[in-house]
Amino acid sequence: MDPGYELLFETTIRSFLGEKAYHIAGQAHSEKNRREWYRKVLKIIIKKVHEIDTTTPHKEQLTMWSESSLKSLSERPYSETKFTICLLRLINSLLGFKGLKPYNIATLAYFQTPAQHITDVISSGGDTLQDYYDNQNTIAIRKRLINQLKEEGLSDYHIALALNITEYQVKKLRKNL
Repeated sequence: MDPGYELLFETTIRSFLGEKAYHIAGQAHSEKNRREWYRKVLKIIIKKVHEIDTTTPHKEQLTMWSESSLKSLSERPYSETKFTICLLRLINSLLGFKGLKPYNIATLAYFQTPAQHITDVISSGGDTLQDYYDNQNTIAIRKRLINQLKEEGLSDYHIALALNITEYQVKKLRKNL
């Protein structure tokens, strides 16, 4: 590895492995160590690829290139060029391209689960009680919506259907219980 990339190597590996890869910048010049860190990262990538909700052919393509990247690390002689090309093909597949002509067969879509939202807030230096504040805020929003819908003449039953909550929850929120 060229000089000057040690910190980039460490931060890239840490972006997958966290503190397990702390202070590994010096290992960037050892092919054996780089390969071992790449192997650990690819195992995480392969697990994540299996979680992607896509068509079977697209998942097969993603799996093939992620596993080919991992396999290239074990080949003798090791070719960092082949490894890089396999990773580029994986990126190509992740972006939704298929085949030798750039047919775009899939569109990326990102979303956050509630747990991921809280993790994002905390990792950005936010308040660890953000989920509590969010929950209080959503309750206030639901109360306001329930009162508006009630003023429009909807029954508790229809409000519950519209908000996808129980009729009992509607009554509790309306009466501030």
